[in-house]
Amino acid sequence: MKLAEPDDRELVLRSRSGDAAAFDRLVERHTTSLYRVARRLMADSQEAEEIVQEAWLRAWRGLSSYRVTAPFFPWLAGIATNAARDQWRRRRPVDFSDLGPEEFPSLEETGVPELQMDRGEAIQRLSEAVARLRPEQRAVIALRYEAELTYQEIAIALSIPINSVRTHLHRAKLALRRGLEEQ
Repeated sequence: MKLAEPDDRELVLRSRSGDAAAFDRLVERHTTSLYRVARRLMADSQEAEEIVQEAWLRAWRGLSSYRVTAPFFPWLAGIATNAARDQWRRRRPVDFSDLGPEEFPSLEETGVPELQMDRGEAIQRLSEAVARLRPEQRAVIALRYEAELTYQEIAIALSIPINSVRTHLHRAKLALRRGLEEQ
């Protein structure tokens, strides 16, 4: 008989009590998703790895401030976003070249001549457009589309009202659309 895997809440409570293995389990469970979010926020994979490490360090130090009634991953993603904000002033464009075909639909299928371009060019244009977004817009784009967080979870992660999430996301989409159309 297989024992049920403890949920995040249980692992956090055990971690607070000094159970390092419980915290290790949280790290194992969430690092891949956290890296994907960090990768969309940072210019390269090495910087994203640094953000993930920094986020886990900050999470460990701040575990006592985590409210166990709230979802864990949005809290963790918020920590990573804050760590990324610390480095954004020196940023280069975000690289989307590692997106697979299932993550970036073929523009050739649109039938619109203006949108028919090779995949590499489309990714480069998207990367440049994302790089021009304001930091709060980049954060909501990454959390919504890479981490697939709900608006409520994004609000928790960024410590902002849900209406601000909606506003940032709407403005980010408009800015991306304008940026891509201008190119």
